[in-house]
Amino acid sequence: MISSRLIPAALALALALSPGQAAPNPVANVNLGESEALKCEEKIASIRRDVLGKYEDQLGDLQNTLQKAADLEGALAVRDERGRLAQEHTLSERNYVAEPKALRTLQTQQVTKMQELVAQVVQDTLPKLIELKKSFTVAGKLDDAVAVRTAIEKLQNSHVPVARADAGSVVPAETLLLAYAGDRSRADKTYKGQKITVHGIVGGYRHDPADAKFYHVYLTGGGSGTWVQCAFSANEYRFREEKNAFGAVTLVITPKDSDNATARLQKGQGLEIRGVCEGLDEVVRLNKCDLPR
Repeated sequence: MISSRLIPAALALALALSPGQAAPNPVANVNLGESEALKCEEKIASIRRDVLGKYEDQLGDLQNTLQKAADLEGALAVRDERGRLAQEHTLSERNYVAEPKALRTLQTQQVTKMQELVAQVVQDTLPKLIELKKSFTVAGKLDDAVAVRTAIEKLQNSHVPVARADAGSVVPAETLLLAYAGDRSRADKTYKGQKITVHGIVGGYRHDPADAKFYHVYLTGGGSGTWVQCAFSANEYRFREEKNAFGAVTLVITPKDSDNATARLQKGQGLEIRGVCEGLDEVVRLNKCDLPR
Protein backbone atom coordinates (compact mmCIF):
# COMPACT_ATOMS: atom_id res chain seq x y z
CA MET A 1 0.00 0.00 0.00
CA ILE A 2 1.26 3.51 -0.81
CA SER A 3 1.29 5.84 2.17
CA SER A 4 0.62 9.56 1.85
CA ARG A 5 4.34 10.15 2.43
CA LEU A 6 5.46 7.79 -0.33
CA ILE A 7 3.68 9.35 -3.31
CA PRO A 8 5.85 12.51 -3.48
CA ALA A 9 8.91 10.35 -2.93
CA ALA A 10 7.86 8.02 -5.72
CA LEU A 11 7.39 10.99 -8.02
CA ALA A 12 10.85 12.24 -7.15
CA LEU A 13 12.28 8.82 -7.91
CA ALA A 14 10.85 9.07 -11.42
CA LEU A 15 13.51 11.70 -12.11
CA ALA A 16 16.35 9.67 -10.62
CA LEU A 17 18.88 7.70 -12.60
CA SER A 18 18.58 3.94 -12.73
CA PRO A 19 21.06 1.99 -10.57
CA GLY A 20 24.57 2.08 -11.98
CA GLN A 21 23.73 4.73 -14.57
CA ALA A 22 26.32 7.48 -14.83
CA ALA A 23 25.23 11.07 -14.35
CA PRO A 24 24.72 12.70 -17.77
CA ASN A 25 27.04 15.41 -18.97
CA PRO A 26 24.82 18.51 -19.52
CA VAL A 27 26.99 19.87 -22.35
CA ALA A 28 27.08 16.51 -24.08
CA ASN A 29 23.34 16.14 -23.60
CA VAL A 30 22.64 19.25 -25.71
CA ASN A 31 24.38 17.55 -28.64
CA LEU A 32 22.84 14.21 -27.68
CA GLY A 33 19.34 15.70 -27.75
CA GLU A 34 19.93 17.23 -31.17
CA SER A 35 21.52 13.99 -32.34
CA GLU A 36 18.55 11.86 -31.23
CA ALA A 37 16.10 14.18 -32.98
CA LEU A 38 18.26 14.16 -36.14
CA LYS A 39 18.48 10.35 -36.14
CA CYS A 40 14.72 10.19 -35.83
CA GLU A 41 14.27 12.57 -38.79
CA GLU A 42 16.68 10.45 -40.85
CA LYS A 43 14.73 7.28 -40.06
CA ILE A 44 11.49 9.02 -41.03
CA ALA A 45 13.01 10.17 -44.35
CA SER A 46 14.17 6.59 -45.01
CA ILE A 47 10.69 5.22 -44.28
CA ARG A 48 9.10 7.70 -46.66
CA ARG A 49 11.57 6.89 -49.45
CA ASP A 50 10.91 3.17 -49.00
CA VAL A 51 7.11 3.51 -48.95
CA LEU A 52 7.07 5.89 -51.94
CA GLY A 53 9.39 3.56 -53.88
CA LYS A 54 7.02 0.64 -53.36
CA TYR A 55 4.06 2.89 -54.18
CA GLU A 56 5.70 3.83 -57.48
CA ASP A 57 6.13 0.14 -58.39
CA GLN A 58 2.52 -0.59 -57.45
CA LEU A 59 1.31 2.29 -59.62
CA GLY A 60 3.08 0.77 -62.60
CA ASP A 61 1.45 -2.60 -61.97
CA LEU A 62 -1.97 -0.97 -61.53
CA GLN A 63 -1.65 0.99 -64.77
CA ASN A 64 -0.80 -2.20 -66.67
CA THR A 65 -3.82 -3.97 -65.13
CA LEU A 66 -6.17 -1.14 -66.13
CA GLN A 67 -4.74 -0.98 -69.65
CA LYS A 68 -5.29 -4.71 -70.11
CA ALA A 69 -8.86 -4.23 -68.91
CA ALA A 70 -9.32 -1.47 -71.57
CA ASP A 71 -10.08 1.04 -68.78
CA LEU A 72 -8.76 4.18 -70.48
CA GLU A 73 -9.93 6.69 -67.86
CA GLY A 74 -8.48 4.59 -65.04
CA ALA A 75 -5.16 4.10 -66.82
CA LEU A 76 -4.89 7.85 -67.51
CA ALA A 77 -5.61 8.68 -63.87
CA VAL A 78 -2.86 6.32 -62.69
CA ARG A 79 -0.44 7.73 -65.28
CA ASP A 80 -1.20 11.25 -64.00
CA GLU A 81 -0.52 10.09 -60.44
CA ARG A 82 2.81 8.58 -61.51
CA GLY A 83 3.76 11.91 -63.06
CA ARG A 84 2.77 13.82 -59.94
CA LEU A 85 4.75 11.44 -57.74
CA ALA A 86 7.85 11.80 -59.92
CA GLN A 87 7.61 15.58 -59.59
CA GLU A 88 6.59 16.03 -55.94
CA HIS A 89 7.96 12.88 -54.24
CA THR A 90 5.13 13.04 -51.67
CA LEU A 91 1.91 11.27 -50.84
CA SER A 92 -0.71 12.45 -48.38
CA GLU A 93 -4.47 12.57 -47.96
CA ARG A 94 -4.71 15.69 -50.11
CA ASN A 95 -3.52 13.59 -53.07
CA TYR A 96 -6.40 11.11 -52.82
CA VAL A 97 -8.45 10.66 -55.99
CA ALA A 98 -12.12 9.72 -56.23
CA GLU A 99 -11.70 7.40 -59.21
CA PRO A 100 -10.57 4.80 -60.02
CA LYS A 101 -11.34 3.14 -56.71
CA ALA A 102 -8.34 0.82 -57.06
CA LEU A 103 -6.04 3.85 -57.09
CA ARG A 104 -7.84 5.42 -54.12
CA THR A 105 -7.46 2.16 -52.16
CA LEU A 106 -3.76 1.97 -53.00
CA GLN A 107 -3.21 5.56 -51.89
CA THR A 108 -5.07 5.02 -48.63
CA GLN A 109 -3.08 1.88 -47.84
CA GLN A 110 0.27 3.54 -48.44
CA VAL A 111 -0.53 6.71 -46.49
CA THR A 112 -1.78 4.65 -43.54
CA LYS A 113 1.31 2.44 -43.62
CA MET A 114 3.60 5.48 -43.76
CA GLN A 115 1.81 7.19 -40.86
CA GLU A 116 2.00 4.07 -38.70
CA LEU A 117 5.72 3.51 -39.34
CA VAL A 118 6.59 7.17 -38.76
CA ALA A 119 4.53 7.32 -35.56
CA GLN A 120 6.35 4.26 -34.24
CA VAL A 121 9.78 5.80 -34.91
CA VAL A 122 8.74 8.99 -33.08
CA GLN A 123 7.32 6.94 -30.21
CA ASP A 124 10.59 4.99 -29.92
CA THR A 125 12.61 8.22 -29.76
CA LEU A 126 10.44 10.07 -27.21
CA PRO A 127 11.60 8.19 -24.06
CA LYS A 128 15.24 9.18 -24.69
CA LEU A 129 14.36 12.83 -25.24
CA ILE A 130 12.04 12.89 -22.23
CA GLU A 131 14.80 11.55 -19.96
CA LEU A 132 17.14 14.25 -21.27
CA LYS A 133 14.52 16.91 -20.54
CA LYS A 134 14.11 15.57 -17.00
CA SER A 135 17.85 15.45 -16.32
CA PHE A 136 18.29 19.04 -17.51
CA THR A 137 15.38 20.20 -15.37
CA VAL A 138 16.73 18.50 -12.24
CA ALA A 139 20.19 20.00 -12.90
CA GLY A 140 18.67 23.49 -13.23
CA LYS A 141 19.62 23.68 -16.93
CA LEU A 142 16.20 25.07 -17.82
CA ASP A 143 17.11 26.58 -21.20
CA ASP A 144 18.59 23.24 -22.27
CA ALA A 145 15.45 21.48 -21.07
CA VAL A 146 13.33 23.90 -23.12
CA ALA A 147 15.45 23.13 -26.20
CA VAL A 148 14.80 19.41 -25.80
CA ARG A 149 11.10 20.07 -25.19
CA THR A 150 11.02 22.06 -28.44
CA ALA A 151 12.61 19.12 -30.26
CA ILE A 152 9.94 16.81 -28.84
CA GLU A 153 7.14 19.17 -29.89
CA LYS A 154 8.59 19.56 -33.38
CA LEU A 155 8.89 15.81 -33.92
CA GLN A 156 5.34 15.15 -32.81
CA ASN A 157 3.69 18.13 -34.49
CA SER A 158 5.52 17.52 -37.78
CA HIS A 159 4.97 13.80 -38.03
CA VAL A 160 2.18 12.62 -35.71
CA PRO A 161 -1.20 14.35 -36.12
CA VAL A 162 -3.11 15.11 -32.93
CA ALA A 163 -5.95 12.59 -32.73
CA ARG A 164 -8.58 12.73 -30.01
CA ALA A 165 -8.74 9.41 -28.17
CA ASP A 166 -11.91 7.51 -28.90
CA ALA A 167 -14.27 7.23 -25.96
CA GLY A 168 -13.78 3.81 -24.40
CA SER A 169 -10.45 3.16 -26.12
CA VAL A 170 -7.82 1.11 -24.27
CA VAL A 171 -4.61 3.06 -23.67
CA PRO A 172 -1.45 1.50 -22.18
CA ALA A 173 -0.38 3.38 -19.04
CA GLU A 174 3.10 3.85 -20.51
CA THR A 175 1.64 5.52 -23.61
CA LEU A 176 -0.42 7.91 -21.48
CA LEU A 177 2.52 8.74 -19.20
CA LEU A 178 4.91 9.32 -22.10
CA ALA A 179 2.39 11.60 -23.79
CA TYR A 180 2.17 13.84 -20.71
CA ALA A 181 5.90 13.72 -20.05
CA GLY A 182 6.63 14.77 -23.64
CA ASP A 183 4.08 17.52 -24.30
CA ARG A 184 1.38 18.25 -21.73
CA SER A 185 -0.65 20.54 -24.00
CA ARG A 186 -0.71 17.98 -26.80
CA ALA A 187 -1.60 15.18 -24.39
CA ASP A 188 -4.52 17.23 -23.05
CA LYS A 189 -5.84 17.65 -26.60
CA THR A 190 -5.66 13.89 -27.04
CA TYR A 191 -6.91 12.57 -23.70
CA LYS A 192 -8.27 15.23 -21.32
CA GLY A 193 -12.00 14.97 -20.72
CA GLN A 194 -12.20 11.60 -22.48
CA LYS A 195 -13.42 8.43 -20.81
CA ILE A 196 -10.74 5.87 -21.55
CA THR A 197 -9.61 2.49 -20.27
CA VAL A 198 -6.00 2.45 -19.04
CA HIS A 199 -4.09 -0.82 -18.92
CA GLY A 200 -1.13 -0.85 -16.55
CA ILE A 201 0.63 -2.47 -13.60
CA VAL A 202 -0.68 -1.91 -10.07
CA GLY A 203 1.93 0.15 -8.23
CA GLY A 204 -0.04 0.68 -5.01
CA TYR A 205 -3.27 1.95 -3.49
CA ARG A 206 -4.50 4.08 -0.59
CA HIS A 207 -7.38 6.16 0.71
CA ASP A 208 -7.38 9.73 -0.56
CA PRO A 209 -5.72 11.61 2.37
CA ALA A 210 -7.68 14.76 1.49
CA ASP A 211 -11.11 13.16 1.08
CA ALA A 212 -12.18 9.86 2.65
CA LYS A 213 -14.92 9.53 0.01
CA PHE A 214 -12.32 8.42 -2.54
CA TYR A 215 -9.86 5.56 -2.87
CA HIS A 216 -6.87 5.73 -5.20
CA VAL A 217 -5.30 2.92 -7.20
CA TYR A 218 -1.99 3.74 -8.90
CA LEU A 219 -1.00 2.27 -12.26
CA THR A 220 2.40 2.42 -13.90
CA GLY A 221 3.66 1.35 -17.28
CA GLY A 222 6.52 -0.59 -15.80
CA GLY A 223 9.24 1.58 -17.32
CA SER A 224 8.61 5.27 -16.64
CA GLY A 225 8.50 5.20 -12.81
CA THR A 226 5.60 7.67 -12.78
CA TRP A 227 1.95 7.07 -11.99
CA VAL A 228 -1.62 7.17 -13.27
CA GLN A 229 -3.79 7.92 -10.23
CA CYS A 230 -7.22 6.30 -10.57
CA ALA A 231 -9.87 7.69 -8.20
CA PHE A 232 -12.78 5.45 -7.16
CA SER A 233 -15.79 6.77 -5.28
CA ALA A 234 -16.53 5.14 -1.91
CA ASN A 235 -20.21 5.66 -2.77
CA GLU A 236 -19.89 3.07 -5.55
CA TYR A 237 -17.24 0.64 -4.29
CA ARG A 238 -16.13 -0.89 -0.99
CA PHE A 239 -12.42 -1.44 -0.36
CA ARG A 240 -10.93 -3.97 2.02
CA GLU A 241 -7.30 -4.90 2.57
CA GLU A 242 -6.42 -8.50 3.44
CA LYS A 243 -3.07 -9.78 4.68
CA ASN A 244 -2.01 -13.34 4.02
CA ALA A 245 0.24 -15.50 6.16
CA PHE A 246 3.36 -14.16 4.44
CA GLY A 247 2.44 -10.50 4.98
CA ALA A 248 1.40 -9.76 1.41
CA VAL A 249 -1.54 -7.35 1.15
CA THR A 250 -4.47 -7.90 -1.22
CA LEU A 251 -6.92 -5.11 -2.00
CA VAL A 252 -10.46 -6.44 -2.40
CA ILE A 253 -12.78 -4.19 -4.43
CA THR A 254 -16.52 -4.84 -4.22
CA PRO A 255 -19.34 -2.80 -5.82
CA LYS A 256 -21.71 -1.29 -3.26
CA ASP A 257 -24.67 -3.04 -4.92
CA SER A 258 -23.08 -6.51 -4.80
CA ASP A 259 -21.57 -8.97 -2.34
CA ASN A 260 -19.21 -10.37 -4.98
CA ALA A 261 -15.76 -8.88 -5.30
CA THR A 262 -15.00 -7.32 -8.69
CA ALA A 263 -11.24 -7.52 -8.23
CA ARG A 264 -8.54 -8.72 -5.85
CA LEU A 265 -5.41 -6.66 -6.43
CA GLN A 266 -1.78 -6.97 -5.46
CA LYS A 267 1.16 -4.79 -6.41
CA GLY A 268 2.75 -5.86 -9.68
CA GLN A 269 -0.30 -7.36 -11.36
CA GLY A 270 -1.82 -6.09 -14.60
CA LEU A 271 -5.14 -4.27 -14.47
CA GLU A 272 -7.53 -2.27 -16.65
CA ILE A 273 -9.29 0.73 -15.10
CA ARG A 274 -11.82 2.91 -16.89
CA GLY A 275 -12.24 6.60 -16.07
CA VAL A 276 -12.21 10.20 -17.26
CA CYS A 277 -8.74 11.66 -17.85
CA GLU A 278 -8.28 14.95 -15.97
CA GLY A 279 -4.74 15.68 -17.16
CA LEU A 280 -1.48 16.04 -15.26
CA ASP A 281 -1.17 17.40 -11.72
CA GLU A 282 1.96 15.77 -10.25
CA VAL A 283 0.45 12.51 -11.49
CA VAL A 284 -1.81 11.79 -14.46
CA ARG A 285 -5.29 11.71 -12.94
CA LEU A 286 -8.17 9.47 -13.90
CA ASN A 287 -11.47 10.27 -12.13
CA LYS A 288 -14.92 8.63 -11.94
CA CYS A 289 -13.22 5.27 -12.23
CA ASP A 290 -14.72 1.82 -12.48
CA LEU A 291 -13.50 -1.65 -13.40
CA PRO A 292 -14.59 -2.97 -16.82
CA ARG A 293 -16.43 -6.27 -16.43
